[in-house]
Formats: sequence, structure tokens, C-alpha cells
Amino acid sequence: MHSINLDFGEFIQFSVKKRFGIITLNRIHRANAFTIKQLRNLKKAVEYCQKNEKIRGLILTNNGTSFSTGMDLGDINGSDHDAVKDIEGTAAEICKLLFNGKPSICAVNGRTMGEGVVFLICCDYRIATKGSFFQMPEIFSGIFPGTGCVILFSKIIGISWTKKMLMFAEKVSDKKALNIGLIDQIVDSKELLMEEAIKKAKFLSTKNQTVLNAIKLCSNHFLDKNYNEAYKIEKEASAWYENEDKEQFIKDFKKKFD
Repeated sequence: MHSINLDFGEFIQFSVKKRFGIITLNRIHRANAFTIKQLRNLKKAVEYCQKNEKIRGLILTNNGTSFSTGMDLGDINGSDHDAVKDIEGTAAEICKLLFNGKPSICAVNGRTMGEGVVFLICCDYRIATKGSFFQMPEIFSGIFPGTGCVILFSKIIGISWTKKMLMFAEKVSDKKALNIGLIDQIVDSKELLMEEAIKKAKFLSTKNQTVLNAIKLCSNHFLDKNYNEAYKIEKEASAWYENEDKEQFIKDFKKKFD
């Protein structure tokens, strides 16, 4: 499978390379800020990658000079609480799909804010171009940064930096992001960004998928468990080969972390 084109709305481009779905945010005129319609289409694209047996993971990236500036506040009526809950729920479902699903790589070019940072941190490997920066500005508008954001930040960058980013809206440079574990790699250009992302995808696509997915689930969730609980689950993962249906094994294994 080299490439495929599917329609996930006018602001999301989709293709497949190295058995990875490539989801590209393409609402450049609004700095890739999300509307609820685009958010729903993003969820559909991520779900497609998770459900398609020929796809082994996904790359989330962007066109333009902003990965995303978060939700487009011009598209949201803050007084419509049902609509706000719908947006939060959809974003949270995307986070869960990325965090618990197939291997994911986020390739960021430019400024990354709000929900853009949250989707970034859900992914397994995070690359950014030189000069990119990261910020959570919700506190300025009195918005609680939900959608699983506080949980994920605390797990991945620790309590101290979670507070700095969420309570103080601290702007994080590319180098600082690398230092605190918000990203894993910096590259010099957009061309190198996709080269590195494809290189990582190629590596992952050639490995045992059952083992990869089991490692991901254990890594993401074992901090929530004591040693005895975690080791019991780890032993089940080690015995993956005893199961004839490997896809069903991973589906059942995921349920241990629900």
C-alpha cells in the first residue's frame, strides 16, 4: 500500500505511506484552528487508521506555519453549554484514540497551542521544526483545559511543568520542549520533518505489531498501577504468542486499561 486518498473534509488531507496514515491539518487561513466540523472529521480520520487492518499507525502533521492554535473561538458559542460539551467530548475521544491506539507520530511545523499541544502529547513520538513553540493559553479566557489534558500532561511532562503550562500559560520554545520531554526531536526544516517522520514510521511498520501495541499500552498506563498489578499484566503481554488471533488479543488487552 503506497498511497490512498479519502475525503475527511476540506481542511484535512489524508494519504498512506509506509503503511502509516498521514493526517495533515490544512486550515491554513485560520492557523489550523479547529472548528467542531473539522474536529469531527479529524476523529473520523484517526478512527479510519485504527480500524483499517492494512494501516499500522499514523502521522499527524500540518500545512502552513502553525500546527494548530487550538479551537477556533469564533466557531464556538460559549453560552451554548451543550455545544461546548460536544466539542470537549469529541476532542477527548481523539485523545483517547491516539493514546490507546496504534503507534502515532506527531510532526509539528510552527506554533502549537491549546488542543494542538494536547493532540501532540498524546502521540508516541513527537518531532518539531526549529523555531516551533508551544503554549496553553486557556487560562487567559477562564477555560479549564479539559479533554484529558491535565492527566496527559502530568504523566508525560510532570506536575511542575503541567502547572507552568496550564496555570501560567508559559510559552515553551523548541529547545525547552525537548528538554522537558514535550517533544523528542528538533529538525531544521519542514522537508526534514516529514523525512524523519516517515523514517520512524518505516521502522515501526516493519516490527511485530502485537508487541509494539502491547508495549505502548503498558508504557502509557503502568504509572497508574502498583508493581504487582503491573507485573501481572506485563506477564500477559509477554505471552502474546500463545494467542492465535493477535488482533483480538490486543483488543482484549486494551480493556485492562479502560
